[in-house]
Amino acid sequence: MNQRMSGYTTCEQSVRKIESRIRSHSNAMRARRADHECRGRQLLFLVSAVAATFVMVACSSGSESQVPATRTPKPTFTTVPSTPLPVFSATPSCTATPHLTSTPAPTPTATANPYFNPLTGETVSDPAVLQRRPLLVRIGNDAEVRPQSGLSMADMVWEEAMDGWTITRLTAVVWSRDPEVLKPVRSARLFTIELGYMFDGALVHSGANDSVRWLLSQSTLVDLDEYFHPAPYSWLQPEGKWLEYPWMGRVATGAKKLRDYLKKIGKEKAVQLDGFTFSEERPQGEAATYVEIPYPKRALVEFRYDATSHLYMRWVRGEPHVDALTNEQLAASNIMVLYATYQETDVKDVNGVATFNIVSTGEGRAQIFRDGVAVECKWIRPTREAFVRFVHLDGSPVPLRVGQSWVEVVPPDYQVTFEAE
Repeated sequence: MNQRMSGYTTCEQSVRKIESRIRSHSNAMRARRADHECRGRQLLFLVSAVAATFVMVACSSGSESQVPATRTPKPTFTTVPSTPLPVFSATPSCTATPHLTSTPAPTPTATANPYFNPLTGETVSDPAVLQRRPLLVRIGNDAEVRPQSGLSMADMVWEEAMDGWTITRLTAVVWSRDPEVLKPVRSARLFTIELGYMFDGALVHSGANDSVRWLLSQSTLVDLDEYFHPAPYSWLQPEGKWLEYPWMGRVATGAKKLRDYLKKIGKEKAVQLDGFTFSEERPQGEAATYVEIPYPKRALVEFRYDATSHLYMRWVRGEPHVDALTNEQLAASNIMVLYATYQETDVKDVNGVATFNIVSTGEGRAQIFRDGVAVECKWIRPTREAFVRFVHLDGSPVPLRVGQSWVEVVPPDYQVTFEAE
């Protein structure tokens, strides 16, 4: 019994020793863990301190690559350099202003002086005559119908070759004066539409082919085709002195009839024309007292300069070209030769001959004859609504002599000849 009790005691003591060792080991482990945590906190603190030190050093180092990142919350710092720049943008206006003010307008006094005619350079007695539409009257030039009526009173006359290259046709620009009779009135062509847009005028003609009529119907132009507006026109009856008069010369009209009719249908209005510049000073150029325009042989045109009147007298097929209203020879202060491409189209006339589209926008070669001299220049018309300008090669306008001008529209390969007689 005593031996059994002694064994239990020994066993209990052994257990207690084991428990004591376990507790000692656990305490040691907790101590080590606490020590490691302490050291970790110290190490973390040390790393944070070192990092903070590097940041402070970097901020104080003045590195340019770091500045935008630290100053982005302050946009005023980054925009300051750009704010003074607009101050310098004002200086170019000093160079731009002369271009606007010094570039000569085609008619610098046209708007300032209501009496100034920008097409002729003349002063009118009644400014009301310039506050209305130009009448663009198509006048035949067949030998059988010459002399025509009213051409001498037109502000300008345009001449172009017709289909088949056999004859020319005229467009009288009637604006400041009112001829009592305008005849013979003939049909329109594609070029008539271009002139209509340029002058914002009323087209006065007797018929056209179907293609031209369709284009006119789709346009914004005032079209007084005699077929649809017969009121201001009259037909010369084949009797008396008109008994043998050819059919192509029988349609006539007058400026007053046309003006009254425009008012009646509500189509009369004032238009603003750029026109030309004018000068009485004789320009520099080659002597040109004789000028020949090589139109088809049925309408070969010549001009001879008269130094007394400062006018070019017009001849057709070797004979003086006369106005039936005045029985005087037609004359021009200026002859303006405009070289333009004649494009053959699929539009046919009544005889089945292809009609032309004359390219009159863009620019091209030109010649101006005035005061017995020839001036080489160019024409410019950027859009179909723009007024044609005649300028020197440096872009400055070519001044015209005051008075009526004839514009001869010829193909680029035409050889217009001139000389001193």
